[in-house]
Amino acid sequence: MNPEDKIIVKSLIAVAWADGKVESAESELLDHVLTSFDANADEAAELREYAKTKRSLDDIPVDQLSGDDREALLGNAGILMRADGSEATEEQGMLDALAKLLGYSADDAKRILEESKDGVLQLAARSLRAVPPPVPKRG
Repeated sequence: MNPEDKIIVKSLIAVAWADGKVESAESELLDHVLTSFDANADEAAELREYAKTKRSLDDIPVDQLSGDDREALLGNAGILMRADGSEATEEQGMLDALAKLLGYSADDAKRILEESKDGVLQLAARSLRAVPPPVPKRG
């Protein structure tokens, strides 16, 4: 697991804590992120331990993230926010604050979050991505 991936996971943990608790669906999604980032057993244990303590945006070292990592973080944060089936006001506020912290305009943040909104999760080498559901074939 590279250092940027670890920062993304730690940042997602802060987002998961936005409503004051980490729901089981959010924990499961974080486990999938660890798998997609090829976290070894020690790294996974370290990050699971990190997730046991309430975190905030103050814990995110944004200056260490590239532009691609920032976009992956915001998109994945949107997916994570919806993992428990609801969008708490605190979570939406956290996403807005995260987007601002990452340097995104309101329009760019909206675009990134919308792109992650209506798809299904697909594990990729660098992140979870929302992809549109397949179009049914007619015939």
